[in-house]
Amino acid sequence: MDKGPLNNLSLRLAGVVIILAVLFVIDLNIDDAVNQLWLPLLLAAGAYLMTLSLMAVAITAATLAFLHMELSATFWVPAIAYPALLIICGLYIAWVLLQRFRQRIKDTHEERWANRQREPKE
Repeated sequence: MDKGPLNNLSLRLAGVVIILAVLFVIDLNIDDAVNQLWLPLLLAAGAYLMTLSLMAVAITAATLAFLHMELSATFWVPAIAYPALLIICGLYIAWVLLQRFRQRIKDTHEERWANRQREPKE
């Protein structure tokens, strides 16, 4: 039974609550793992619950990790955690795109084969 726009409402509301709670306590000016890594990851979890799209969250997390990473930093989060997060998200994005490409090839195989059979040979 499809509930239309109310589909997974409790998950989506939980995501909103998580995001609002994190936004209330996060301080990105403090250089500690909680404010620089764990709370942003909790924001990503809330975003997933709101959108139910891991691909959208992965693209956003990869972009933010890329923008905030600093390989020469002395603090481990921008030097190690952000590049690792970028690699993990990048691998997930590449895997999903490859799966979608393979599925598209599989879905259109019969149609492409039929078109080749109808084409006149020169």
